[in-house]
Amino acid sequence: MKLLFEDRTASWTDCFDVTDEIGRKLFRVEARQGAGRKRLKVYASYLHNKSVATLTESLNEPPAVEIKHGTRFVSVVRYLRVRKFFDLGFIDWYAAGNFENGNFFIYDANGRTVAAVYAASTKTGLCRVIDTLPEYTLHSLSFALAIRLQLAAEFLAPPIAETALV
Repeated sequence: MKLLFEDRTASWTDCFDVTDEIGRKLFRVEARQGAGRKRLKVYASYLHNKSVATLTESLNEPPAVEIKHGTRFVSVVRYLRVRKFFDLGFIDWYAAGNFENGNFFIYDANGRTVAAVYAASTKTGLCRVIDTLPEYTLHSLSFALAIRLQLAAEFLAPPIAETALV
């Protein structure tokens, strides 16, 4: 299953739809400010109302993004600069690839590809594609958005020491 959304710099003010390859709206991503922390909510309201992923700025060091699905905590997504991959912290998932170009893969604990994330051209312009299995759509989308937010912060913020993570 392919998820598509407009390719742009990720921010905590994003609001956009995520569609499948034939144009059906599957998810709605909305930014909200709440309790003093920035939040990006991913609603699966077009297909079923039960799935909501919330990405929140984490107070942990190094800077990270927390993910909850509904009220259940799922993961903290961290970029391990020294190792050059993202630790998704979710049943040992991780992401690796060419992050500067926005092309990467999400892997499970056994090294199997869970999702591929890349840019593609469409009739309406450049879009970001997440190619994944249907059962992993919400997780893959949440992780891809968290990684994009981390990458945007990575280019805006000065490097921090990560000696504790080596």
